[in-house]
Amino acid sequence: MRELAIEIGVRALLFGVFVFTEFLDPFQRVIQPEEIWLYKNPLVQSDNIPTRLMFLPFLALASQRSTWPASYTASPRAGGARAGGCAPPSCPCTAP
Repeated sequence: MRELAIEIGVRALLFGVFVFTEFLDPFQRVIQPEEIWLYKNPLVQSDNIPTRLMFLPFLALASQRSTWPASYTASPRAGGARAGGCAPPSCPCTAP
């Protein structure tokens, strides 16, 4: 019961901070002369960002995992299971 009261108190405090900061005047940033060069970048003809390259490692890993048989990850091998589950038989570090 004490933990519930602490959690409710913390949530109420965070909500109060949120409401307080929500109604403050917006912050106006002053750009200093020595950092003005950062904002003078030329415009680019193409603003297309290739997102396919971002997700390529994830997709490669996901497609590799989906091709593993379920028996490699479902149950440990008899006589020498490792902590991370079973390894495929093609792995040179596993003994038959």
